[in-house]
Amino acid sequence: MTITTNQTLEVRNLLSFRKMVTAVELNELSQRMLGYIESTGAQKIGGGISATYAIEGDKLDIAMYIPIDKEVPSTEEFEFKPLLRLENCVMATHKGNPQLLENTLHTLNGYTVESGLSPISVGFIVTKREITDIKDAEHFEVDVYISVSPNVV
Repeated sequence: MTITTNQTLEVRNLLSFRKMVTAVELNELSQRMLGYIESTGAQKIGGGISATYAIEGDKLDIAMYIPIDKEVPSTEEFEFKPLLRLENCVMATHKGNPQLLENTLHTLNGYTVESGLSPISVGFIVTKREITDIKDAEHFEVDVYISVSPNVV
């Protein structure tokens, strides 16, 4: 795994939500989100992006973003965002078994600490290659971005 610095994550036209949910609720909410995108005539144009802010028992405080090809109206459940941008990021690519993603997150967090960097965002996980069957786990690929303060004190 290679860690790179001074990276920027910039994605336009996203449908998003942030909510405290269980894994089952997250899956259901994600399916509703995809259904809403389809109902507006928009199309998903890339892998999803997630950011987990907290874990409390079996619930996640998570934000999900799906890039789409055009602007759509926000709803009570989903918010359209014209832009998501994180600057001055450390970034690592995880390839292979999704169950080992936690190791990549720990390594990236360790790098920020050892380098004296001050994170100013949670990790944003950008799916580059999705899998639909666990037997294809070796093809799973995500980039993880953490924005760090450019300040030197």
